[in-house]
Amino acid sequence: MQRRYRLKSGRVFDYLHRKGVSSANKRLVLVHAPSKYPLKVGFIVSKKVGKAVVRNKVRRRLREIFRALIPFLDENRNYIIIARAESANSTFAQLAGSLTSLLQRSKLIVKTIDAETATKLSLDEKFINANVN
Repeated sequence: MQRRYRLKSGRVFDYLHRKGVSSANKRLVLVHAPSKYPLKVGFIVSKKVGKAVVRNKVRRRLREIFRALIPFLDENRNYIIIARAESANSTFAQLAGSLTSLLQRSKLIVKTIDAETATKLSLDEKFINANVN
């Protein structure tokens, strides 16, 4: 994922935690809020997930999944993706499905996900044919 999409400021993380809307499933928590600036995303993978190797593996997977989904998302929002302990034992496809379902449930996907991206992320048919708001 390109650096221009990365959320780095601690103040923005704090703001998103205070003012953002969150949704969760057993693997991930998604926090988002509108922004007057272009899309930014931050990832939080705590020590509860595992040791350094496991945390970095989860973070790399989440970055790649989010990178593939950027063209389909609302551009004027900031996102934080928080990994839960269950994400350590999850496959790439499971993480992709979890993140995509959170984004759809929050009505943040503004374009239909194309078949090529769905294949790359190993998504089910339900994510391809889902209604877009």
